[in-house]
Amino acid sequence: MTEAAWRLGCPYCCSHEVDRLYLASVRLDSCRCRACGAAWDEEMLTGEFRGRADRSSALIPREM
Repeated sequence: MTEAAWRLGCPYCCSHEVDRLYLASVRLDSCRCRACGAAWDEEMLTGEFRGRADRSSALIPREM
């Protein structure tokens, strides 16, 4: 698998069912995996992992 393809997948379960929201003001992709439910943030240009998002994060919608 190429690095570009790997970057598009979930770092926790390797699924490619990932929703991304680009936040221009902080230059981050806020990501959520539809397969395993993991949420994380990464830099848009490099794909560098910036941390796992908290369930109550303002960037990730809360489940009702």
